[in-house]
Amino acid sequence: MIGQEIRDRVFRDTKDYYIQSHEICLPLVEFAKKFAGKKILDLGCAAGNYCLELSKNGFEMKGADINPAYVKRAQEAGVDAHALEALPSFGDKSFDSVLLFEVLEHLADPARTLTEAKRLAKKNVLITVPNCEKIEELQHYGLIPEHFSDLDHKNFFTPETLETLLKAHFNKTEVWKGDPINPVALMGNPLTRLAGKVIKRLGVMPPRFYFRLYAVASID
Repeated sequence: MIGQEIRDRVFRDTKDYYIQSHEICLPLVEFAKKFAGKKILDLGCAAGNYCLELSKNGFEMKGADINPAYVKRAQEAGVDAHALEALPSFGDKSFDSVLLFEVLEHLADPARTLTEAKRLAKKNVLITVPNCEKIEELQHYGLIPEHFSDLDHKNFFTPETLETLLKAHFNKTEVWKGDPINPVALMGNPLTRLAGKVIKRLGVMPPRFYFRLYAVASID
């Protein structure tokens, strides 16, 4: 491949990325704690970091992933993790909630995964994806999230397109923007950044950009 070295520097290959990663996003943990039922399937669990964290908070967790290396790593960490091929063995409504955290953007057929998640959940399906609204403006400010550079992203959602997708599968859905980008980060020099911090403390500068979309799709 011509330019392989540039590709490797700029883009992130997630094939093995999460094997040694222990990172979690605390807003996602709080999202699950607020809306999920007690028994949860983390669909697309990677190395099982969210399974481990939510288990500490009293949830009964199982994980599933398409990547055998991730499943193996999750199992080694003590997660009840399964290959994606095992999903048909789980009965209908086997879980209170199914998590799809940063998953749908990677899928060639997100509708198929939503159908399976709906089958497995009694209460709801909780979804997060990167927010691609105003992406050109973010690019202008050099604030494109690292996650956008994953090589295998196939879908790029705005609030409207995510809601349209979910409404095709669920009668009751709620989509909102979260994880605001600090407006001060958009200011170019130290004086304006200082002024921006003061304005932020006063609460008169609402954020214009949000990194992530959150959605709750309720089961009838």
